[in-house]
Amino acid sequence: MRLDQQINLMKQDLIAAIQACIQIKSVKDVEHAAPGAPFGPGIQEALEWTLALGEDFGFTVKNVEGYAGHIEMGSGDLLGILGHIDVVPEGDGWSVPPYSATIKDNKIFGRGALDDKGPSLTALFAMKAIKDAQIPLNMRVRLILGTDEESGWADMDYYLKKEEIPQIGFAPDAEFPVIHAEKGILHLELSKSHATFPHLIRIQGGDRANVVPDACEVTLKGIRHELILAQLKDFSFPEGVSGKLTSQATDPELKLTFKGVGAHGSLPQNGKNAILYTLQFLRTLPLDLEEQHTLDFLLAHPGKGFYGEGFGVSLSDEPSGKLSLNLGILELSSEKICFVIDIRYPVTFKRDDILLPIEKIAQREQLSISILTHQEAHHVPKDSPLVQSLLKAYADVTGLEPFAFAIGGGTYAKAIPQGVAFGPVFPGEPEVIHCADEYISIDNLLLTTKVYAQAILNIAADPEYR
Repeated sequence: MRLDQQINLMKQDLIAAIQACIQIKSVKDVEHAAPGAPFGPGIQEALEWTLALGEDFGFTVKNVEGYAGHIEMGSGDLLGILGHIDVVPEGDGWSVPPYSATIKDNKIFGRGALDDKGPSLTALFAMKAIKDAQIPLNMRVRLILGTDEESGWADMDYYLKKEEIPQIGFAPDAEFPVIHAEKGILHLELSKSHATFPHLIRIQGGDRANVVPDACEVTLKGIRHELILAQLKDFSFPEGVSGKLTSQATDPELKLTFKGVGAHGSLPQNGKNAILYTLQFLRTLPLDLEEQHTLDFLLAHPGKGFYGEGFGVSLSDEPSGKLSLNLGILELSSEKICFVIDIRYPVTFKRDDILLPIEKIAQREQLSISILTHQEAHHVPKDSPLVQSLLKAYADVTGLEPFAFAIGGGTYAKAIPQGVAFGPVFPGEPEVIHCADEYISIDNLLLTTKVYAQAILNIAADPEYR
């Protein structure tokens, strides 16, 4: 009870800290990188600000050359809490200034409120509450602050080479109750040159492998304007998907725009891929045989199903479920084709279980293939002491049903041997990470802080205080 009271007394300080941190625009800016600021001045400022707050709280802090930092308390073996203070660009569509940290409807709005400044600071305030309540710990608790989580993890690669690696810990950067398994992530680029196409001048869709494309543009020649209009009228687009001819009949080249429904690349079934509907429509037109073959290949392989059916890699396992495959980028010109696929594979499989079957198909089609990124799968058993301790903390504090589950996304939990993702999004809450009007609920701030404090006690406190 005294820990709950301690956290309640911190409410205004916690809100103010999160607001101040959000107001620092910590977007990656390598053009202005410098010693101590490898990812730009905004990220440097946010890191230094957060470390200074930890120092004000009486903790030991360390800045690891601007790549990352940590805030630590206690002694003994090491429990890691892995957050990050870099954010994605703000984008458009905000109802409030994205770095204003505006409070309305009992929520703090701003880029980074939920991903991951708010949750990282709740973990810091959980540590402070334990310190202020004078509860003894049998372990060191270290909040590690990353700075490149959104762009490639160069921060964590550097940090883990320089510093002691926690053997157990959690990342406050996903969902509650506990994510005990994270699928492997494999981004592949396939490409080849071809003879000049007579009709297809350009197809361009998607700009990130890990997003279901919501738009695709086409440039054609040698096909009648009236025929395209008729085919668009007859084509059966599902709800949320559309195609539009934007050129005049007298234009030498005809341009079309197709709209779909975006989603995270790890959940392609939740979106409507604009590239795929573009290809399906184009197959209704009188194209050259080689053009038809190219579209048929795309539809039959990266475009077939959501679970790798087209490449013969529709794998599944009990801990993490089905493999997913997203056609995230397509760039086709009259002389070359290049496409990128995002694959999330189950935790009991290895990279080559997926790569080798795809390579065989690529070779048959004379496509070159390259690995753009790869993260191995990660899995901590549900019955492990770590998972059980976190589930108990979640259930005891919230009164909600505890359960462990798997995701296709990747968090810093993968960076340590026994790491899991733990909050801050509660079941049933809207997913606003990376969205306009990203926010964190003030009520949930306090609840999350209490869950993290109890989790630390369950793992690191003297048994008398657990």
